[in-house]
Amino acid sequence: MRPPAISLDQLASLPAVYRAVIPPAYEDRQGHMNMRWYLALYDEAGDAMYPMLGLTADYFAASGMGGFDLEHHLWYPAEVRIGDTVEIRVRMLARSLKLFHYMMFMVNETRGVLSSLFECVHAHADLRARCTVPFPAKVAGQIDALIAAHRALTWSAPVSGSMGVKAASSA
Repeated sequence: MRPPAISLDQLASLPAVYRAVIPPAYEDRQGHMNMRWYLALYDEAGDAMYPMLGLTADYFAASGMGGFDLEHHLWYPAEVRIGDTVEIRVRMLARSLKLFHYMMFMVNETRGVLSSLFECVHAHADLRARCTVPFPAKVAGQIDALIAAHRALTWSAPVSGSMGVKAASSA
């Protein structure tokens, strides 16, 4: 795969949701961060992203709702080494009544490169019934606002083409 033509300056326009220094426990026999930890960091970043969408701890506790990731695509254009500082930025792509499609970008601040991309389709779920359900209007509005802001960017999201959602009629 060819690396996307996205500059760090372009990524700086996206909201940063997570930052971490890579600990020694994440090192593999190749001397860099093992691939399992990329997903762990993106999972932490997803939890940090939720409040931006109105999906707060209070909302989850009061409503019995949660979320399920349905599909991921991970790409690793540049390695991350132990001790490196990474920052994860998010770009919201689309929403349906029950799903949203987004990307995260892992910027290696220590080395000044884009180290990884993460693409995901995520579902809003009723945890009591264990099934997907529509987003509440307030949450849908916050997701839609991010989608609109990110569609106004001058660069295209480097999606895999393997996943997506049909936009909600109100989005």
